[in-house]
Amino acid sequence: MSRYKREPQTRKKRIKIKAPAMALLIVLLSAAIMTVFAVVPGLKYNSAYERSLMTPVGDPEAVPPEIKANSAIMWSLDLDRPVYEKNADEKLSPYSITKILTCYLALENLDPDQMVTVSEKAAEPLEDGTTMNLHAGEVISVRDLVYGAMLPSGNDAAYALAEAVAGDRKSFAKMMNDKAAEWGCTNTHFVNPNGWKNDDHYTTARDFCIITMKCFENEELKKISMTEDYVVPATNLSESRVLDNHTTRATRKAGDVVTCGKTGGWTSKDSSLVLEFDDGQLEGAVVLIKDSVKGRRNDAKALIDFAPAVTPGYTVSTTDDEVGLTKVKHGAKTRVALMPEASTVAYPASGKTKDIKIEIETDTLEAPVTKGDAAGTYRVYANDKLVAERKLLAAEDVGTGWLPSYLYISNIETVCIIIVILIVLLMGFATGRGRRRDR
Repeated sequence: MSRYKREPQTRKKRIKIKAPAMALLIVLLSAAIMTVFAVVPGLKYNSAYERSLMTPVGDPEAVPPEIKANSAIMWSLDLDRPVYEKNADEKLSPYSITKILTCYLALENLDPDQMVTVSEKAAEPLEDGTTMNLHAGEVISVRDLVYGAMLPSGNDAAYALAEAVAGDRKSFAKMMNDKAAEWGCTNTHFVNPNGWKNDDHYTTARDFCIITMKCFENEELKKISMTEDYVVPATNLSESRVLDNHTTRATRKAGDVVTCGKTGGWTSKDSSLVLEFDDGQLEGAVVLIKDSVKGRRNDAKALIDFAPAVTPGYTVSTTDDEVGLTKVKHGAKTRVALMPEASTVAYPASGKTKDIKIEIETDTLEAPVTKGDAAGTYRVYANDKLVAERKLLAAEDVGTGWLPSYLYISNIETVCIIIVILIVLLMGFATGRGRRRDR
């Protein structure tokens, strides 16, 4: 008999996975995968705008157009500074653009419905001067006088407003100069309320740009300035009158982007024009002094067209940019990219993209989806102001998906889940065969 006892062989323990446990594992794994695929679209749905889409636009060194006006300036209301100047500090006669300050002071100091009796001095005709044909002793409202001063540029209306506000023209001129000084205009002096030519009545393009922007903060004056025509009701001394707007004719070539303005002029070759414009994304003010009647039309359009080229800002998005993502219920794909319906440019005063804010609100779609379907709203803010609000549109067609798509699981994701389950089953089958072989 052998001296040595045979050591019993130790068998490695194997983990036994029974069929019910395997089935439960598969169910839990499938549920986990389905949950992940259902939740991930929601996470992406709330994702932030990709700021790398922003690209700079506008070059302060861009070559400007040839301007005929002796003096001119274009001010960016977005950046709050000039973006174009030509002899902007030369002292010149403003002529009838003076009347915007007269009308501003009248609307700020009088009730628009207040009735005014026109004096003999106010009704005196000026040789070759524009008028609304007032009569001495005529009783008319402040509002109608403002229309008369702004639309046909009535000198008589400006005189009547000045007397109604201050009692006499000299006192009113002091009010004008005090207000201009308050606004920081250092090269401006007024002696009358209508801009009648006088060596002591002068301004600069820079100063009057400030006056223009301040005066047109009055929304009623802004609206009046672009009224195409206005019917003055009959008064005690006149039948009703129709007033035509000189400014809308002078700015028609510039298009419907002009939001307010006023013309002035002494002769056809010595005229002025002020205006503000808004092209939907870019806002600005233009002043042209010592221009011609024809030249001011062309110059205004040329500067407005030039504004996007010279004003620094950022293209926030184009119609080809994917700026968001939303879920699609019961779709072959459960997520679809979204693009804005129109391009957007923003002009932050700081010149930095951090001062451009993007707000995206998306809707959940249900298949089938057609490219271009509305799926939310896209808002862009700059300088704490809404610059643009666009619809968000689906970037592609999405057909109806299989049954799991009701849980936001796309067709391809369903295929992936099935493959994973099959792999788990095969692994379980292989484990079972190995166990049986070991036995």
